[in-house]
Amino acid sequence: MQHDLFNGSSLSFEYILKTDHNWDLFKFLYSHKLRPETIQEVEKMLLCCNPKNGFATFICTHCGHTKKIHFSCKSKSCCRCGKKYTDNWSNELNSTLLHTTHMHIILTVSDKLWNPLQLDISLQKLLLDSAAKTISKVFSLYNKQKLKITTGTILVLHPFGDDLSPNFHVHAITTTGGLSKNNSWVNTDFIPYDAFRKIWQYEILTALRKQRPDLTHVIDCCFKSNSNGFLVFCVRKIHPNKRSLLKYLSRYVRHPAISNRRIIAYNGTHVTFSYEKYGKKSYKTIPKFDFILAVLQHITPKHFKVIRRLGLYSRRSKTKYNIASELLQPPSSNNISASTFNWRRNKMNFSGSDPIKCERCNHQMELLSITYPTKTGYKTVGGFHWIIREGGLNYVQHLQPPQKHIFKEQKRCSIHMSKL
Repeated sequence: MQHDLFNGSSLSFEYILKTDHNWDLFKFLYSHKLRPETIQEVEKMLLCCNPKNGFATFICTHCGHTKKIHFSCKSKSCCRCGKKYTDNWSNELNSTLLHTTHMHIILTVSDKLWNPLQLDISLQKLLLDSAAKTISKVFSLYNKQKLKITTGTILVLHPFGDDLSPNFHVHAITTTGGLSKNNSWVNTDFIPYDAFRKIWQYEILTALRKQRPDLTHVIDCCFKSNSNGFLVFCVRKIHPNKRSLLKYLSRYVRHPAISNRRIIAYNGTHVTFSYEKYGKKSYKTIPKFDFILAVLQHITPKHFKVIRRLGLYSRRSKTKYNIASELLQPPSSNNISASTFNWRRNKMNFSGSDPIKCERCNHQMELLSITYPTKTGYKTVGGFHWIIREGGLNYVQHLQPPQKHIFKEQKRCSIHMSKL
């Protein structure tokens, strides 16, 4: 099959998997390198918005027109479903953040550790645990009153770079201060980054040495070649209700390793995609199967948590969180309520059109039924009694004969679907 090298507007990761039987060939060649749940996530993604997954049927109570909305897949490898999840996460986080200044911190490790971290999932958990200990220790040691304080911290593990190669680091959002034992708020205005780097290096390397003694040689090399500690970046300070950074971080929570807009070209054998390096846009072309493997290797295992809520933001610290919230209570005019995710509103913002507006008469459509797959076929719940109960079918007697005939046919189809 011939492909246009510059058809980037229509390219997507899903398109590359479906074209030329790429996914079937890839499974045959590389299934031994993938976890079973990774294959399952991809299979789900390939059926996203497919009638096989089920659908909801909407009907216009003005003219009788019906429309099917197919269900999404909820897969970790799906860009469409990832956006919904990340929007929900950023909205929830925005409403959770205490009304105080936060810091966005990035904690990195030596590239010598990337391969062990990629091969051993338990070490990735250790990475987050060590980051939590480091932040707690630094903010307790270097506040003005030298008090042990409890900060509010949210950690997000990011295992790859923009070029899809392994690059393990941790993003942290933490309050610039914390709650002391006597329930007073203590600010931490200055942090010595030289000390921060060395404490981070010590915490992660000593934890790795304890859990994996076989890595002692690599750990000793990391101590010698990084005498000033591992790099730690304090990117910016965040004021309350700063949604831009939250949306940036939310991409790492449940989003594929690459967004579709970065896929530039596919010619049947190679994929070209863009990425940023040192602030400049660069391009990379690799064989298609290497590209697929590079994306899928970063799908996290089932039940593995890439997000950690610690300190005041921990679900076990509701009492301390409420105390801190009262101490840092903002003026009522500054309270911003986070809006929950709404499929219809999100679709309107993305496409500019209302998904449940009737294409014929522009009236709002009503939910008629839901059809979903079962072991033996398909089952439909709901039906016309939903709308009859609301008094919405009175319009039938006002329909013209042709419309009434069509409406009766649609009713028969709906009853037939319920028997599948």
